[in-house]
Amino acid sequence: MLIATSAAIRPALADDVAAKEEQRPAVRITPVAAAVVWGVAQLIPSPLYVASSNRVGGGVRWQITPLVYSFGVAARPVRAFIIEPVARHTGAIELYGSPEWACCAPGDATSFIARAGVRLYLPLIGRGEALTGSVGGSYYRAGDGDGPSVEVGVYALFASVGLTVTVSPRLVGREVITALHLRYF
Repeated sequence: MLIATSAAIRPALADDVAAKEEQRPAVRITPVAAAVVWGVAQLIPSPLYVASSNRVGGGVRWQITPLVYSFGVAARPVRAFIIEPVARHTGAIELYGSPEWACCAPGDATSFIARAGVRLYLPLIGRGEALTGSVGGSYYRAGDGDGPSVEVGVYALFASVGLTVTVSPRLVGREVITALHLRYF
């Protein structure tokens, strides 16, 4: 009798909990609020480690991603500016712009660099949730010239934290730049 009563009560309790969860409204954010959050998150730079044949230094890098095509998600595979991490770590190709300040520019040249490039993300472990890899190429403009760059990277924690190495053979004093990428959107 006791077993039959408890078996009858359990489904009723589960139904009550499910009904209460359905009553709670989903948290929604307005497009304006999303844009403000995105804008503030974009102001936080990623730190750089700059190495050349004769110097070592630091710097900071920001990134703006105007367009991503995610081949790992079915819903809205094309996204612009505000990009959820799942769109990257499940596999994607993105266009990006990256202003940065990297020390050690030769002579009186400015240490600011502007990059525009394309990057391919591939999930490595756990559909990319545990580990994602990337390869990419970019074109940079700096005070002392311009030229091509190549990049490889690995990302963890849903692609929100990563380590990338950018090689720019003609960027004097900043040929190799290692970045700790912090991604919010």
